[in-house]
Parts: sequence; C-alpha cells; structure tokens
Amino acid sequence: MAKIKHHSFNETINDLLTEAKSRGVIQLKYNSKKWEGSHMKVGKQRMRNFGTCGYMGLESHPRIIKKSIEYAQHSGTQFSVSRTYLMSDKTAYLEDLLSEIFDSKPVLTYSSTSLLHISVLPAVVEAEDAIILDQQCHASIQTAAQLMRAKGVPVDIVRHSNLEMLEYKIKQMRDKYSKIWYMIDGVYSMYGDVAPIDEINALMEKYPQLHLYVDDAHGMSWFGKHGCGRIYKEAKENKRTIYVTTMAKGFGVMGGIAVFPDDKWFAKVSIYGGALTHSHPIPPPMLGASIASAKIHLSDEIYTLQASLKEKLDYANKLFAETNLPVISNPETPIFFLCTGQPVVGYNLNKRILDDGFYVNIAMFPAVPLKNTGLRFTITNHNSLEDIKALVDALVKHYPLALEQEGKTLNDVRKAFHLPLLDHDSVTVSKNAGLEVSYEQSIKNIRQEEWDNAFANKGNYDYAALVLLEEAFSGNDLPEENWDFHYVVVRNSKKEIVLATFFTSGLFKEDLLSPVHISNAIEEKRVEDKYFLCSRFLMMGSLVTEGEHMYLDRSKTGWEKAVRMLLEKLAQIQEKEDLNTVILRDFNEDEPFFSHFHENSYLKIQMPDTNVITGLVQDKSQFFSSLSARSRRHIKDDVLKFEHHFRVECADTLEKGELNTAYSLFLNVSSKSRGINEFAYPFSFFSKINESPDWEFIKLYIGNELASVGFCHKAKGFYNPLIVGLDYGLNAQYNSYKQMLYQVCLRAIDLKYSEIHFGFSADVEKKKLGAKQIKKVAFLQLKDQFNFEVIENYNHNIV
Repeated sequence: MAKIKHHSFNETINDLLTEAKSRGVIQLKYNSKKWEGSHMKVGKQRMRNFGTCGYMGLESHPRIIKKSIEYAQHSGTQFSVSRTYLMSDKTAYLEDLLSEIFDSKPVLTYSSTSLLHISVLPAVVEAEDAIILDQQCHASIQTAAQLMRAKGVPVDIVRHSNLEMLEYKIKQMRDKYSKIWYMIDGVYSMYGDVAPIDEINALMEKYPQLHLYVDDAHGMSWFGKHGCGRIYKEAKENKRTIYVTTMAKGFGVMGGIAVFPDDKWFAKVSIYGGALTHSHPIPPPMLGASIASAKIHLSDEIYTLQASLKEKLDYANKLFAETNLPVISNPETPIFFLCTGQPVVGYNLNKRILDDGFYVNIAMFPAVPLKNTGLRFTITNHNSLEDIKALVDALVKHYPLALEQEGKTLNDVRKAFHLPLLDHDSVTVSKNAGLEVSYEQSIKNIRQEEWDNAFANKGNYDYAALVLLEEAFSGNDLPEENWDFHYVVVRNSKKEIVLATFFTSGLFKEDLLSPVHISNAIEEKRVEDKYFLCSRFLMMGSLVTEGEHMYLDRSKTGWEKAVRMLLEKLAQIQEKEDLNTVILRDFNEDEPFFSHFHENSYLKIQMPDTNVITGLVQDKSQFFSSLSARSRRHIKDDVLKFEHHFRVECADTLEKGELNTAYSLFLNVSSKSRGINEFAYPFSFFSKINESPDWEFIKLYIGNELASVGFCHKAKGFYNPLIVGLDYGLNAQYNSYKQMLYQVCLRAIDLKYSEIHFGFSADVEKKKLGAKQIKKVAFLQLKDQFNFEVIENYNHNIV
C-alpha cells in the first residue's frame, strides 16, 4: 500500500571514496618510466614504495622478465582460444610445475584469481549446499558467491574468524544441506591476520559436512615449502578443501591457481568450469613469466628470498615494538596495519606520509569498519633496512601531529580498536569558544519557554509533546517499548542557546531503514527469534517525531565548536550505554556542518522522502478544485466515488472500547508496514495521546464498523496525521486509506491550518493531494559493522 524510496549504500560508499580522492589519498597516478620496486614516481614525486604486494620482488627478477620476452617473441601477445577446444602445451607444463609445488595435487590456472572464483564455485557448489562467508573474506570470493544464489544456495556470513558463531551456523544447517562451505582468506588483506586454521581443522573433523574454500593470495611465496603459502601445509589433509591462491602478488606475475584435493573435482571444473571454458587463458608473455617463477619456487632460491623478507619483517617489527604506534597486524606477515580510528585521522596521516615521500595506502570503509580506519602498508624484498627505518621514523613523527591536528588522542584510537588504554595519554586540549554543554535525561529539567522558543514551528516535539513521550515510553513490559531520552543543549557565555537537540535510545530493528524486501526476509527469521538483528540505537528525535530535530544558530560565534561538542557528548553516551548505532536525522541535503559528521565516522544516507502540503486553501469547497487535473481524476475515482459510504467523525478522545479497537487497527498496519521497519508502539502511547488536548482522532465508519482511524497531532504551525489504523478488508472494498488522507486535508482546513506534515510513505497518494516530497538526509555511525553486512547479505540473498 504505502511505498517508500530507500537509500542505496552504493551512494554512501561513492561519497566516501569521493571524499578520500579529494583528500589526495586514493586514485593517485603512477608515472615512472621504469619499474624500480623500491621507489616509484607518483604524480610528480619520487616515493619509497611501501604500497604494492610483490612481496618477494620477483616481478623484476631477470629470469622471469627474460622468459616473458621470449614467449612474447615466439608465441605473440595472446593465445585467443578457449581451452575447451585447444590448450597450449605450455599451459599444461605450467600446471605440472605448480602441481609439484602443491604435493602433486591437480591444478588449474586462470588469467586472474577473480575469474578463478567465478569459474570454480559454480562448478563445485551444488544446489543442495550452503555457503558461509567469513566477514572479511576477499571481495572476489563474495562476488562469486553471489552467483550461487541463482541456484537457490543460501549464502550466510559470520563474524571474522569467529569459530563459535561458525559452529552455531553449522549446527543450524547440517540437517538441511549436503555440504556446508566455509570460505576464508589464508592471510587477510587489510589487517594481515592469519586464519585460525588449527581450530578450523578441528571443526572439519567434528563435522563431515564442513568443506573449506581458502584463498591464500597474500600468503603465497613468502611462506612454506616451495612457497606454497601460509595455510596450505597447516590445513589438514582431506578431500574437502579447495585451496586457491594467486600468482599476482608474491609469485611475481599474473593469474590464479586452483588446487584440488582429488581428480574428481579437478575433472568437473576442467571439463566445464564456466569462465574457464569461455574466457582466454594466460597470455604467452605471462605464461613464460609464470613458468620461470614456478621454477624459482621449486629451487632453493625461494628459501633465500623468504629469508631475506623475514629479516626485513623482523627488523620492522623490532622498530615498531620500540614505539607506541598501534600496529595490530600479525608480525609474521608482510602486511602492516597502523590504527588511526576516525577517517579524518587516516586521511591526515596518509597525506603527511605521502608528502614525506613514502607510498602507503589508506584502509577504509567498506574494507574495514568506518571507525577502524588505518594505514595499510607492505614490506617487500625491494625495501632496504634503511627504507624501513625511514618509514618508521616518519610515522613516529607524523602520527602525533595528525592526531593533534584532528583533535584526537592515542587513547581515542586504542579505544576504537579495543586495545588497552595508556595510563599517560597525551590529551588534546581545545578551546570551547566560551561554550558550555549541558546534558539532561528529561525535558522537565529544561525550561519550557526556552525549549519551545528554540523549536517553534520546527516539529511535533514541543515541551508538552516530549513530556507525553517520556511518560508513554517508560514502565512498559517489553524492552522495545521503553526509551531513554537524552537532551543536549550548548549555550554561550551569555547563556544563549547555540545548539539544542534531543535523542532517544532503545532497542530497534537494524533494518529500520532497509528496503521492504529485505525487512520481509528478516521478519521471517523473527518469527522464531523476535530480536534477531536488533540492537540498541541512539536516534536523534524519536520514531514518532518529525521535523528539524537539531536547532543550530549559525549567527552565534562558535557554532561549529558547538557541533563538535555535540558529537563528543554523543560518543560518551554511546560508550556508556553500549549503543551500537547512532543516527543523526532530518537534515537538508547540504549543510556546512556535514564535514564534522564525516570526520567523526558518520555515513551519510538518504532518508525516505517526507510529504508536506504548504499553502493549503482555507475553503473546503475550493480544495478539490485547487488540485491538478490529473489529481482530480484520481481523487474522483478513488476517493469521492466512495465518500458516501463513510461516516466521518472527529473526536478529542475515544472511549475505552473504541480506543482498544483503534489500537487493533493500528496493529494491523504495523504488522504489514515495513517501509520504516519498527516495533509496534505500546498501548500506553495511545492512552497518553487520548488524554492530551494536543491530539485528536479522525474516525471513518462503514455502517457501524470502524474502517480507519487517524491519530493526528495538532502541532503549532501544522497539522500532523502521524499514525493510521486500518481494517484491511474494508480498505480493499472502499479505499479507506485514500479516504483518510482526503479527510485529513478537509479537517486541517476546518482547523485553519495552512500546512500538513504527512510524514513518510505513500508518496504517490499524498502527491495527488498536493503534497511535495521533501528530501532529507541522515548520518549513521556503526560501532559494530557486522549486522550492517548481514543486512546487505540479505539483500543479495533475495533472488
């Protein structure tokens, strides 16, 4: 019935990447005339290279380059034919060499690892199977896994390396599916941590249905016999593990490698492995280079290269251990992660290090949680010990400067990553521009005149309305029916309000603002687990208020500092009450203070449009004629045609029995309406509004049956039909909902309102009555990103 336009998180990611690009830390231009490995020219600056993944330095190995040139000269630049029809003997030779690296197991090669995943997964995962993704497994695996949904294969997700959660999922799935595939990285690309393979081995022994799919791209070459990878030898020998790796990092060339436990799966993929069949093989120049690299891996030279890299890693780890820099990556891997916390600190530090002549990367959302931004850099055999020392010195120099400039402390960062706090952290002291922040948990502790003056005509939350809400949403039986209230007011030295707002905290559904099809799928799970994907939120305003929830006087000195003080207070509330999500809402699409939200890890999202009628005619007889010709046709067919069936009554209060009936009609709508997916409001809320002189009820009867009821707030400056209840059987016959919208307009005219705030949903129907769709944005901060990823996974799961 009532549709809502929802936000696409692709837009959010695009905004963040655009911001990072504008800061000069991504999409940089490499323009060296010759590859040096240790240095490269980025833009106009020659930099020491700590950002590429050629860990062993093999991409510039003379024998590999020589063989690449030889193959190009005698075989050309491509071999453009499907291997189903014709396979080069050189490809077969390469796969034989790679098989030697992997204990003579059957091997297939691909022109890229991403292509490999798209080929292998559809061939080995069957319709009766299920997939469980590690939260941080590589995007190329996740993309390929989406293809399995078309087969009806469910794709679930577990927290990163959380084997307790994995086992719980296995127990849920084992009676429903033939094979359960757990898909992981061997070495994870952001934090450089290693998969807990011993514990995974134990689970595989315990559950015969469990199968393992490992992408050890970042573990290849620098570890293991013949450089077979970080995980390969530790994974318990069985027929249930497919091991995947790449030649595009430590191996020094390009292409993907799939290692199969037996000939059965190898044959299945090699005969018809989808992309393997209808894409090109590795081109001759790369084929020659790959053969040369494979021979190096099968020689003792690989161990010399491994020892050289280990010496550099040990040296770097020794230097970092002598600092207080929060490096959290696994010290045995060549990937380093330096925590910065807020994106703004990451941008600042990244730019400083780039300007100082070191090429490093920023790790940011969505690859890592927004509040867990950091610098990601690599150490390779190209780097000298002198280079490494220079980088560490530069980080020691610039890290505290970046923190200071962005108003953060080292403990702020450590707290974001759940690291032990330092006893003597340097505290950034900032001037408050003569401002003072006050925090209250009840509107009764704030002067009514002061509050109402600040928010006059801005929303349906004057002093009296907030008293009602505080009383209605407390002392109820269910946890979701009780809200805590938080009022933040920033005043200047003259005691004038510069900023004021209020928040509610409580138990909310994580898919509150998700598209309906996602919420419908999640609600199926909530039949058995009512609080599935629910957590405690801190929300600006409340679920029953609308308008401009933040008063900000930008004519006052220090208003930007007031915004920062608000964000600091919210961080304290979030930490103290362990709230997962903070939502700042109902802003115009572009405001000068948005940069402060971005800098404090808030994601910008588009809110559903809100519907407002302004300039409402003050004569009911003229209302219909004031509408457009097209709207008049719709109103005539959908509303006026049925109007004679209805008896319309307006009431200040409802009798007890009538209130119960009205509440049941509300529950009808609440159970079906998922545009804004929220828990049903408690009966206590309706009891309170029934006692309030600021509320009234529009009742539509068909005979003696209550077909619809509108719960309408008479705000100062506008009429606000906030809630509707419906008998869906009568609605199907008589268009009760559309009739209610029409009668709301007539009632507003009776009360001499020139403005109606219709709120979210049913944009098309409200537009017919003259409503304009007002676009608003919100900002979302996630303490824990996992549930967000689960909800996105539901979006992919719905085929």
